[in-house]
Amino acid sequence: MPLIYKPYQATLANKEGQKLYYPRLVKFGKMVGTQKMAEMIAEKASLTAGDVHNVIRNLMSVMREQLLNSRTVRLEGLGTFTMIAKAVGKGVEQESKVSSSQITALRCQFTPEYTRAANGSATRALTTGVEFVHIKDVAGMFISDTGKDPDDGKDPDDGKDPDGGETPDPAA
Repeated sequence: MPLIYKPYQATLANKEGQKLYYPRLVKFGKMVGTQKMAEMIAEKASLTAGDVHNVIRNLMSVMREQLLNSRTVRLEGLGTFTMIAKAVGKGVEQESKVSSSQITALRCQFTPEYTRAANGSATRALTTGVEFVHIKDVAGMFISDTGKDPDDGKDPDDGKDPDGGETPDPAA
């Protein structure tokens, strides 16, 4: 399945005063959660969905423990996770004055696994063989005649229940 994109216009103008258009990836359907991933993995393995779900939950717990103990975690074929601390605008003039109170944000950085080709170029494992398709080529019904997405600025689940159907009318 290809990655689907649609055009969107920047809210800020460039130096020439133009609001340029850029491609933006479109997400369809509900987010795939841990349980659904466990079920999908179980279909490819000799484990039950419950066993896989338990492994995923334990993986997250162990990864968190290792990351918060100043370790980097590498999952072969997936990528590397590491903690990054930011101290934006909180620099000090002397090395001896550096302290944890300077940290303004903490985040977990993920770098996808990559392989090196013979020519020296790197390919990210999660992005190899990606194909891009304009939304008009696969889902014309989502685009109005004006070329704008009819749901722009709206909650994507507006009027829908979590299972993707119409929300029942409470007056009925």
